[in-house]
Amino acid sequence: MSADTRESQVYQARIAAGEAAERAGDLLSAAAAYRDVAESPDPERAAEGHFRLGVVEWRRSRFEDALAEFAATRETARRVGRDDLVARAWNGEGTIHCQRGEFQQARAAYQVAMDVTHDPVLHGRSLQNLGVLANIEGNLAEALQQYGRARRVFREHGDHASEALVLHNMGMLHADRMEWDEASDSYSQALALFEANGNQAMIANTLANRSEVLSARGLFAEAAQHCVMALSIYTELGDDVGRGETLRWHGRALRGAGELETAETVLHQALQIAGHYRIKLLEAEVSRELFEIARARNRQSEADTWRRRALDLFVELGAAREISALQSDG
Repeated sequence: MSADTRESQVYQARIAAGEAAERAGDLLSAAAAYRDVAESPDPERAAEGHFRLGVVEWRRSRFEDALAEFAATRETARRVGRDDLVARAWNGEGTIHCQRGEFQQARAAYQVAMDVTHDPVLHGRSLQNLGVLANIEGNLAEALQQYGRARRVFREHGDHASEALVLHNMGMLHADRMEWDEASDSYSQALALFEANGNQAMIANTLANRSEVLSARGLFAEAAQHCVMALSIYTELGDDVGRGETLRWHGRALRGAGELETAETVLHQALQIAGHYRIKLLEAEVSRELFEIARARNRQSEADTWRRRALDLFVELGAAREISALQSDG
């Protein structure tokens, strides 16, 4: 057996091991496998390893490490003409900036990702990411247009995993527009695809976000149960950021059920996660929930403090819809 053949077998084995570990939620083992690949003397294989390691580090909420891996991906991939990996790394970086509320940097990264490749599926992913940004900033018509364009691309090219992500995001958009039937339908379609693909992280994400629909319909106990299931998955995956987002929705469901003290405890846990990982959007949303609880418990001074904190963060993020709602509550 030649040295090249042996190296190829080792590469395939480490990639397979990393993928298996990811599916099992063992992100530490996945990171170790992909780190081995990233140290390959073959630059194309190393670029693949850096990218996969960046994704795992992002899932572990190790954002600075993830950004470093995405930068290493681009540097290595450019040398071997792997424009697809360059684009995917820019998309990965954009997602981290978006999660941190650094929206201008996110938009720039997504645009660069579109510029460096002609791959239609990668263009679709950038369109989807731009839709997420538009949704956060309150440009719902633009977001729906971007999601629709991305979904058409994914369906035409048989990328069902990416189509599921778009459906999930469309569910979030319909929820923002209080179109509960449409949101429920989108989440149900997304959940079926995620179940078929065994995507545990997105199953948890969809369960958490569908709890918003249930809360809006007054089904608070069912909404809370969705959050409990999602939290169990996120804990198994070691995803603190996912837990933080779900704790926010759990607090919302508990508030709706009148369990204000428990809701407050849950929301403070979410706030700690938001502060630790510098997730401004989550901090703003949790602060808004704590404002509602303080107001319901007739603690007006505390309510004013939480309202100001939420409003300042939403202003910083440029979230027009949330700003308008909080200003009308003043």
